[in-house]
Amino acid sequence: MKFTSLKTFDRELRQLPKEHQRLFLAAVHKDFLPAVAAGAFSGNPPWPTRLRLHKVGGYDVYSLTWSFASPDGRATFHIQKDEAGDPLLVWRRIGDHSIYKDP
Repeated sequence: MKFTSLKTFDRELRQLPKEHQRLFLAAVHKDFLPAVAAGAFSGNPPWPTRLRLHKVGGYDVYSLTWSFASPDGRATFHIQKDEAGDPLLVWRRIGDHSIYKDP
């Protein structure tokens, strides 16, 4: 699946401490991307439970948790179609629980 990110996400990612950035990238590469490749968006197989993937409020925005303790690490994303009509994952926000105020 192709992906892109909003400027907000890029800025927030740069502001994270390097160790938090490393933890996020490790979760994406170790758990998230393999689940996407295996078809988790279709529900089979299910998402890895350690990511706590869920829909945020009344939005078509999803959240994944990349760390449960210090740091409290979360990232939001949505799926849209690219120019060719293929799915495109858009990273929206990254940080702690406060990103849910404006996912």
